Amino acid sequence: MKTAYVTGGTGCVGRNLVDELLKEGWRVIALHRRSSDLSRLAGCAVETREVDLLDPASVERALRTDAQAIFHVAANLSHWAADAEQQWRDNVLGTRHLVEATLRKPGMRFIFTSTGAVLPYQHLDEAGVNRIRNGYTRTKRLAEFEVEKGIARGLDAVTLRLQIVFGAHDYNSYAQIFDVMRTSKLRPCFPGRINFCHAGDVARGQVSAYERGRSGEYYTLSGPYATWREAFGIICRCLGVGEPRAIPEWVLRPASRLAAFGGRLAGRKPVLTPDLVELCRDYPDLGTYEQRKAEVELGYRSRSLEAMVRDCYEWLVEQGRLPRRAEYAPMSGRPATVELPAPPRVAARLGVQVGAGRRRDS
Repeated sequence: MKTAYVTGGTGCVGRNLVDELLKEGWRVIALHRRSSDLSRLAGCAVETREVDLLDPASVERALRTDAQAIFHVAANLSHWAADAEQQWRDNVLGTRHLVEATLRKPGMRFIFTSTGAVLPYQHLDEAGVNRIRNGYTRTKRLAEFEVEKGIARGLDAVTLRLQIVFGAHDYNSYAQIFDVMRTSKLRPCFPGRINFCHAGDVARGQVSAYERGRSGEYYTLSGPYATWREAFGIICRCLGVGEPRAIPEWVLRPASRLAAFGGRLAGRKPVLTPDLVELCRDYPDLGTYEQRKAEVELGYRSRSLEAMVRDCYEWLVEQGRLPRRAEYAPMSGRPATVELPAPPRVAARLGVQVGAGRRRDS
């Protein structure tokens, strides 16, 4: 029986990964913070082990069991600039300590979960990345550098870049959209387009990265390229409410600055922030190029956007967080996989090589 460590096992992506590993017959050791809600792992045949990723000695003690893989999924997902210092510690320093400890464990493969938000910046060196304004994007790319430094010293590692994730076990991320659509008369949504992926497909991709991924490589796990209005529209149809309304970016930007200012005065994190607006803007369809690599090398496949949203909805209903509707009219004609129609000049402009692996910094 293979053994895997998993960080972030109580979050959406990590919890789906735990299910996939158990289904594949792995022994799973979930590394968690003291403050983690372990009730989210109820019913799972996993071992839990407390760890402080900011303390190298704690990390060393936590990794005392021989294992074949460590899946580092945990991350500080904050989109508020006031959290910048803690986010750097969690995302960069925590990854550094895990890399160092893994280097002392021969035969253990490091599977790092990053974000597709770094793709437009993958050509920048570390100094350039430090100038990225968005804290989440900046610290995740810096964390990738920590993995790269480990690879240079012999770490066997694969990095996965995820896009917007929908699916079961979404406790406090995009599942919040369902509550907004159900309770708001306006039913606002973001104006842009972006790639989406299914949490279950991502989990299979993570296990495939361990089994088939090339050491030192980056793989993007993505899916349908659609507007936020399409995604919100499926949510509204699940809930039986009217269609969403896209709010222009020129309205969202000043509103987010005002919300952030009010949050600082009140000492409370706002729902809408400038960083969040930036991440949810109209985003180039980068995933299709990079995704082909994941499809060929990892066997990765993506479900339709409707399937992603509906699975999240069904899970929320099962958890009692949403009322069940008697009728639900699914959309028809949604492809289960993604084609490659976008013009190559978009990829070239943003440093993505069509039909190739990751671009290495010189």
